[in-house]
Parts: sequence; structure tokens; C-alpha cells
Amino acid sequence: MQFKYVFLFLLTATIILSCTERKTVSSWSVYLENIGTYSSARTTDLNSDGTPDIVIGSGGKEEVHSDSAVIALDGVTGKLLWSIPGSNQYVGSAVFMDINNDKIPDVFIGGRWAQLIAINGVDGKTIWTFFPERTKTDGSDGGWYNFTTPQFIPDQDNDGIEDIIIANGGDAKAVPGDPDRPAGRILVLSSKTGKILANGKVPDGKEIYMSVVCERKTDKEVMVLFGTGGETLAGHLFKTTLHDIMQGNISNAKVLASSDTKGFVSSPVLADINNDNVNDIIDNTVDGRMLAIDGVTDSILWQVSFPGTEAYTMPTVGLFNEDSIPDVYGNFAIGTFPVLNYSIRFMVNGKTGKIEYHDTIPAFQYASAVTADINGDGYDEVIINQSVLKRKQFENVFYSSLYAFDFKNHKNFSVGDSLPATNLASTPWIGDLDNDKKFDIIYTTVKYDNAAFDLQKPVGLFIRRYSTDIKIKKTSGWGAFMGSDYNSKFE
Repeated sequence: MQFKYVFLFLLTATIILSCTERKTVSSWSVYLENIGTYSSARTTDLNSDGTPDIVIGSGGKEEVHSDSAVIALDGVTGKLLWSIPGSNQYVGSAVFMDINNDKIPDVFIGGRWAQLIAINGVDGKTIWTFFPERTKTDGSDGGWYNFTTPQFIPDQDNDGIEDIIIANGGDAKAVPGDPDRPAGRILVLSSKTGKILANGKVPDGKEIYMSVVCERKTDKEVMVLFGTGGETLAGHLFKTTLHDIMQGNISNAKVLASSDTKGFVSSPVLADINNDNVNDIIDNTVDGRMLAIDGVTDSILWQVSFPGTEAYTMPTVGLFNEDSIPDVYGNFAIGTFPVLNYSIRFMVNGKTGKIEYHDTIPAFQYASAVTADINGDGYDEVIINQSVLKRKQFENVFYSSLYAFDFKNHKNFSVGDSLPATNLASTPWIGDLDNDKKFDIIYTTVKYDNAAFDLQKPVGLFIRRYSTDIKIKKTSGWGAFMGSDYNSKFE
């Protein structure tokens, strides 16, 4: 077995007993050999114990089979519930819905080499896989490439179950800078069977890496946002409708923003920042801009730009100052892909577009941040999983820690313990796993060979549940990758 469950230890445990109730509150860490992750943790109750469990995509070296490419861990103990193999890494993040009527959410997740799968949440058995008739392992014989993170949409095939919309594209074998790339596609699939219900090619013929974002106006009126282009190729941010996608023709999609040099990779955020009760669109561009677009008129409300930077992380939204308008945190890499060794971190006043904080650090990551009010003052803090390089004897060693940014009081501080590895691409999760009215945080790091530090060859994956003593005075409006409800909406 390539995958080995190496150790599980409880860092803290409190057992409360009464005549009618037994409750365990604990922190734990798990180390899983020979795999890493580009996915972010998502939570749902898979074993009916009342505590959400953790599901995350994983994998070993890129383009190499892994025995454990999606894993599910018990939320209480960290014990492995199940894992499934993959022909390559699963880089998307999971969404959940019961499609086999057993009252347990099933798991939908995508990855490299046209991997998209529906998994029985109880036992990890496959319900369906995309393009099972493929003759090539990578799916290219069908013209299929990488899958991103899916979203649910209203039922389109009249089977009584919501269906899936997802982007497919990004030929990993293409040489950087080569404009001859397969056009990205927006697909609608039956969630019950995996059957393709609609297949639309992006209007500009560019590649696609962005996870689509949807907003339901009604069950029949659904707005869909998608972006094209990549690290070295131009692209656009588009808006279309589910109706047009179902017709198989999205050539009339509206261009909301463009870049002549680079693309749109990170998914946008939906939040009302002009107080008109309509969600606006906030997105980061690879060419180093953060754009705020009016949700009614599609005009630019404001933009900030950092020349010489590139953006691969999602905007992070929260209430950071004294007004009631959501504000935005960003993390842009300094340099040009693939040489990105420093980053700019900044906070923008959502109402005015004014930068109210920024600093520079010697690190780069694809992982986005989350927000929560963890000091109880009524304002949100930004929480990131930040890696630092330390010199230990004769080798370089990475450590990762959670840091919170308190913009209201102009300070930042560490949260929880460090893990001896680096976090490149996995966004934390924050919420209340055990219903004790205190925050729990799930975060991950990946260990690489310290000598070679080859990001294509993970040595092992740490997954950590940190059960805090921080009382929840208000729930997080942005507690995971693509938001607390996994739909890119700030609530």
C-alpha cells in the first residue's frame, strides 16, 4: 500500500459525563504517509454520530497512481473512515448531497486527468465516475482534462435531485506559454448518474482553471460566473445563465473583465458591498488586480492593483471595520510564475476600495484565508495557515501555523500549534464541529523532502483538528474555501 496511517494522537481531551449525555471535546493530529494535498477540507456527518466528519482530496506525485486520493476522517477522533484510490491527484474540494436515499450525504469531488466521482458517504464505495469508458488513463481520448470544484444547481433532468455544474479544462501536458490549448468547457451533469446534460465551450476558446460560481435568482433563473486563461495566457471573466448552458451555447456570455496578458484563475466572491441588497462580484486576476463589480449594472465599483504581482487565491470577505459593508482580504504573489517567492497581503475597505492594510512576507501559497470573530469584539479576523522557513542545524525546515489578523485593533497573533511542514494550497475550515459553541479549526500541511523540496513529491500529509476555547458569539460568514456554505456567497 502506498498509503499508510502512521499516527493519531489526541492533544487535548475533555470528557463530560451526565446521566443522559456523554460528550468528548478533543484536538487531534493525523499524519498520512506518501501523500499531499491541493484540496481544502470540507465537513459533513458521514457516520451519523452528530459530529461533522472531514473529507479532503489528496494524492501522491502528480501523474502517479495513489491508493488514497480522497480521504474521510472521523471528526471526533481523526480515525480514517474510508479512502479511495486515484490515477492522479484530486485537487478539487468536495460537495455533499444524498443521492442514494440512505440519509447520509454522498461525496462529489474532482481532480486531475478528468477525475470526477460520486462516492457513497457511508463506506467510500463508488456510485459513479465520469467517462468510465475511457481508453487512456488521463481521459484525453475523450477530450477531457482537469475538473475543478463543483456546485449544485436546480434539478435539470427531472429526477427530483439537484444536479451539478462544473468546469473542465487545463491540459497539464501543455508547455508554459504555448497558446495552443484545448478550450475549457462548462458541464451540467446528473448528480444521480453522472450523465452529461449540457456541454458548453467557453466563448473565447481559452483554457479554464476556475471553479464556477452560481447564484440562484429563482429555480429557473441561475447566474453562472466562470473565468478563462491561465498563468501565462490571456483570459476573461464571464457571466452567463444556466438556461444558455443547458442549450449548449454560451457564446452570448457577457464579459465582465479582461486581461491581455494573463487569465482569471481564482473563483469570485459574491457579497453586497454597496448596500443595494444585491450581491456584487469580487474577483482576483492573475495580473495582480482585485476587482469589485456591481451586481446590477456589471460596472466596476472599484479596483486595486499591485504591479509585478500575480493572484491565485480567492478574495476573503469579512466585517473588518466599523461600517456594516463587507471588506476584503487578499494575498498576491510577487514575481512571475513560476518564480514566486514573496507575497503582498492586504485588506481593502469594501465600501470605498481603499487599501487599509498591507505587508510583504517571504512566502507564497495558493491557499486562501477564512474569517471569524475569534476575539469576541464584533469584528472579523482573517485566519491564514502561514508557512515559514527555519534553519535547523544543516537543513531548511518549514513550519506552518495559524495566524489571525485583527484589523480593528491593528495586530496579529498566532492561533494553535505549529505543524512541521508547509501549506501551499489548502484553505482552513473554521466552525463548530461538536456543537459546544466554541470554534474548531481544521488545517493541513504537507511535508516534502527537506533536501530536494520537490513540490511534486510529497512525503506526507498532516491533518489537524484544533478545538479552541474561543466562544462563538457569531458564526463565521466565510469559514471555508469558497465560503461557509461552499457556494462563494458571503452570508
